[in-house]
Amino acid sequence: MNPLDAARAAFREHFGTEPALLVRTPGRVNLIGEHTDYNGLPVLPFAIDRITAIAAAPSPEPALEAVSLGFEPPARLPLDADPAAVPEPWHRYLAAVLAVLRPAAPLQGVRLAIASDIPPASGLSSSSALSVGMLITLDALLSLGLPHGTLAELAARAERLAGAETGGMDQRVIACARERTLLRIDFLPPAMRTIPVPPGWSFVVASSGLPAPKGGTAREAYNERVVGTRIAAALLADMLGAELEDVPILGNVAAIDAAPVLVDELPARISARRAAAAAGVPLERLVTLSAGTFDPETSIPVRAYARHVLAEAERVDLACAAVEAADLPALGELLLASHASLRDDYRCSTPALDALVTAMHRAGAAGARLTGAGFGGFAVAVCEMGRESRVIEAAVRAAGGPAFAVTPSAGAGLA
Repeated sequence: MNPLDAARAAFREHFGTEPALLVRTPGRVNLIGEHTDYNGLPVLPFAIDRITAIAAAPSPEPALEAVSLGFEPPARLPLDADPAAVPEPWHRYLAAVLAVLRPAAPLQGVRLAIASDIPPASGLSSSSALSVGMLITLDALLSLGLPHGTLAELAARAERLAGAETGGMDQRVIACARERTLLRIDFLPPAMRTIPVPPGWSFVVASSGLPAPKGGTAREAYNERVVGTRIAAALLADMLGAELEDVPILGNVAAIDAAPVLVDELPARISARRAAAAAGVPLERLVTLSAGTFDPETSIPVRAYARHVLAEAERVDLACAAVEAADLPALGELLLASHASLRDDYRCSTPALDALVTAMHRAGAAGARLTGAGFGGFAVAVCEMGRESRVIEAAVRAAGGPAFAVTPSAGAGLA
C-alpha cells in the first residue's frame, strides 16, 4: 500500500472517521554540498520519489493527536507543548512544529495519521519530510496561507528546537523542488535555481547498513561540527580584520580571497573558550545552540573542518557547471572528492560507507559519496541510465541493502 493510502486507512482505523485532507512530502538526496548549509554556503540537493504522507482533520480536543505507522507510541500533546520536555524522540518533532507555529496563529486541535516509505535514520530527510508536512498540514487546516518558503524556514527552526543545529537545505528542497531538476540553494543572499538533469542520467541510493540517528552521540557530533566551523569563521575573520556582528559562519568570510589560504594557519585543535578569547568574540556566539549550549572546553579540530567546508562550497559551483554541461565524468569525480573530504577532514564517514562508495563506483557509477550528515545512513551514486541494476547489486553485496534508484521529484503539497 502506498503511503497516501496507508495514512488514510490508519486515520480511519485510529480515529473512526475520514481525514479532511492528505499531504505528501518527499524525502531528499543531497547530491553535493554536505555540511555547507549551516555555514551559509551553497548546496545542490533534489527531492526524491519516496514520501511521507499525513492524513489530517481538525479535532474537538485542544491537543495534537498523532499515530505513525513507523513509530510507537501514538502521540497526544498539548498545543503549548515544550519540545525540550517531550521525552519521546518522534513526538519532539511534533512539539517543535507547534512551538514555531504558535506565534503565527492561534492553534487548534488536530488529528494526524502518518505513513512513509522514506527509510528512517537514512540521511534521506525523513525527519524534515515530517516537519515540512506537519507545517503544510496545519497551514491548510488553519487557513494561514503561508508561502512554502516561509514554511521551510519554520521547519528548519523546528528541527533545531528538536536538537540538531541544522541548516535550511532539507526543508527548502522538500518544500520547493520541481520534477526532473536539481535545486541549487544559496543562503548569502538567499536564492534558489533549478538545474535540469541531463537525459540519460540516473541516481541510486544505498544503505550502509548502519543508521544515521539524529539523537544521542550523533547529534553531539553534528553540533561539534557546527561549533567548530563557527570557531574557524571567528578566527579567520580576526586574521582578515573583518567584523562579524552575529554568529560567525564561514559564509561570512568565504568570499574574501585570502580566506582559503589562511585555513592552514588555523589551529589544528582548539576549544571554543580559547578561540573566543583569541578572536575577541563573545563566547556565547560560538556555543549557543537552539536546544542548549555546547561544552566550551571541548577541543575541536577546526582546521580540518574549515578546509572541508570551503572546498565543498567550491565543489558545488563545479558540480552545477558539470550538470549544465552534461559532463557526467566530471560530476562523478566531484562526488568522489566530496566523499574523501567528508571521510578525512570532516570525519563523518564510516568504514561501511567508504566500502559502499567504492563498490558502487567499481560497478559502473561515475561517482558516489555519503549523503546526509553521515555517521551512518545512505550513499548516493550517479550513473548512466541502464547501469542502475549493476550499481544496486554491488551496493547490496557490499552493505546488505536496501538500495534503489531515485528520481528527482516535485516538492511537498496537498495530495
